[in-house]
This record gives sequence, structure tokens and C-alpha cells, in this order.
Amino acid sequence: MSAGIFGVHLLDFSTISRLRRILSCCVIAAGMACPGACWAQSAALENPGVPIPAEPGFLQNRGAQPRFEAANKLTAETAAAVRRQQITSVPHFYGTFASAGKTFPFTLVGANPQAGGTTRIPTQLIAVSLFFEDFLDEKGEPLLLGPSPILQRVLNSPNFRIASYATGDTQFADAVQRAQFFRIMGQDWHTLLAPPELLHPVVIEVPRGMAKVFRNTTTGAVYALVNTAFFVSHLNTIVQLEDLHSDALPIFLTSNIFLAPDLDVKRCCVLGFHTAFETGPSGKSPQVQTLIWASWIDEGVMGNGVADVTPLSHEISEWMNNPFGTNLVPAWQSPAGTGVCQDNLETADPVATLPNATVQVNIDDFTFHPHNQVLLPWFTRQNPSDTIDGALSFPDQGLITRPSQPCSR
Repeated sequence: MSAGIFGVHLLDFSTISRLRRILSCCVIAAGMACPGACWAQSAALENPGVPIPAEPGFLQNRGAQPRFEAANKLTAETAAAVRRQQITSVPHFYGTFASAGKTFPFTLVGANPQAGGTTRIPTQLIAVSLFFEDFLDEKGEPLLLGPSPILQRVLNSPNFRIASYATGDTQFADAVQRAQFFRIMGQDWHTLLAPPELLHPVVIEVPRGMAKVFRNTTTGAVYALVNTAFFVSHLNTIVQLEDLHSDALPIFLTSNIFLAPDLDVKRCCVLGFHTAFETGPSGKSPQVQTLIWASWIDEGVMGNGVADVTPLSHEISEWMNNPFGTNLVPAWQSPAGTGVCQDNLETADPVATLPNATVQVNIDDFTFHPHNQVLLPWFTRQNPSDTIDGALSFPDQGLITRPSQPCSR
């Protein structure tokens, strides 16, 4: 693959060689750690540090808040092919709505709700660990933050497992989609993620100056602020090395990793993003790869109920409603009164900074915190007659009770 996330194109062959070496000595089986020999040279630290003690609420008290990103790096020609319904990618369907005399086309993952039936999207999961050259853990070992300890928990989460919602027993993102088209869908209509195929786990070596690491003084949770540009550039390299499929949803999973430009806490914390880019032609049609990065979050690190799979559920639903990053809507302002103005169809962003942005879903005696979503009529400002109970948000139907408010761009 030649294109990168957010347009970063890497030709750093030393980085590629190092990652290939790491991949070659990592076992493919999920949840297994890479041998210490893979980073033995980096483990010989000079003046290593320990995670910085941080009181509960440390991030929020310094102005940090949950942030999420979306972008596409499609050429103008491929974006036009999306509008003409002439691309090869994940299964998708098209629709339009009118507002203020203008027609807005949109593309969603799955099949047309009125057609009914079940669409199953193949899923690929890549566990990404970060090895911090400048920090030691509580045992005096070089610090490694990775998703291996929580990987099975993620696979058992509402993103992949069935739970009960007002729209039926199903996966979380599908429950939201069914709420969105409840009055017009075929009753057997579903858009489901298949159990993930586990690809090569990867370790990123984080050099001195590219991260700040903290330890919650109450829970003991260790988390890291990582330089955004550094992480994205390395993720671009990993994308080129993994065997990603354009008809599948690849998910890059980290644990307790937050992105911040230049490690600025006030601009923290990006917890996930989704993107799309071209991977070459497929016959006469451009082939478009979509993907997600999201971080697991230990409870108590972010506050306001943001925990565990909040970022992953946020990004899956937004990917399902705007897979190619091309869906534009009338410009809207954040219901939280933050002054944020957007014109894209991002269904979780409007409620991301609200105190009750998440809901609780219990599976196997563990309480998950997936992200509430706004529904399509919130963006269109039309009568929500197609949604369940005329709702504008879901699963918490009382969270948002009036359509989006316009703002100037």
C-alpha cells in the first residue's frame, strides 16, 4: 500500500526494517508478547525514568478532553467515484437528503435498510504495543503498554458480542443503525462485524521525548501521552506491512495510549480515528481501504464515564455512518456549547464531551461503556419519523432532544 493515514507518506526504510524485524520475532497468536530479544538493544537505558504520579482527574483538570478524528485521503477523482457509486471497498449503500434547497448525498456501510437481510463485514484486528525507551515499570523493567491483557475483553465487548437494546438483541453499532432506520427497515436488516481475524501484533519503539507516561495514584493505571505525528507516521508504516483487505474493517488497537500534538496536555486527548485511502484500481473501479485506530482506556483515567471500549464503539459507529469520510451535512455546532463547528456526518462527535456521553452494557459480568450516538435526523433537521420513537440519539434517547443548530464555517 502506498497511501498513508492523514496523507503522511513514509519512505523511512530504517523504520520499516526495524518493524519487519519486530514482526518476524512476534508470534502471530493474539495476546502473546514479543520476545525480549526484539528490543534488547533499546532496553539498555541511560537514566531511565518512572511514570509520573498523577492524581485522579489529572487530565481533565489541565484542560484535556476526549477528542476523536476523521479524515480521508482520497483524490478528487476517487471522491467523485464514491459519489457515482463506482468504488470497491466494504459493502455500502447510498442515500440523499435535502436541506435548505441543497441535496446532500451520503454513503453508509451495509445494505439498504428497506432491502432487509444481514450484511457481515470481515474484521481484522492488529494489537499495537508501545515500548517506551525512557521509562521503567514497577518491576524495574522497560515499560511496555499493550492490549494483550485486555484483548479477550475487547473481543467480548458489545462491538462484537450480542446484547439487548430497544432495537433488539444485536451488536452495539447495529443496534444504533436499526434505531436510525427503525420505521423503514426490513425487520431482518442487520449490519454486523464478523469475529476479528487476528493479524500480526506489532511493537512501536517510542524514543525519548516522544511521550509522557503517568501512573494514576489511586488505581495504579499507567497511561501515556504520545506525540501525534510520531504515532501516526509509525502507524502508516505498519499499514504498509500488514495484509489488510479493502472489503474488511481493520482495527488497530492500543491500550491507555492518548495522542496529543507536541505532548500538549491542553490539546489532549485523541482516543481514536477512522480514515480511508486508495490502494489502487480494482478493475475499472478505485479500491478504497478504510480503517480504525482506537485505544482501550482503563476506568478512572478519563472520567465522565469514558472507559474501556468507549473509543472503539465511537469509531465503529462513525465508520459505519461515514466510511469514506465524504459525507457532508449542514454545518452544526456542538450541543456541549464548546464553540466547535463541523459539517461532517460524525455521529458520536456531537456528544463526545457531554457528561453522560456513554451508556453501560453488561456482558459476562463486566460493564462496558460504549458511546452514545446521534441519529441521522439530528443532522438533517427533519422530522425524525424514521427513527425509533422519533429519537435523535441512541441508546440514550433522552440525551439529545432537539436537532442540530446551525453555525457559520
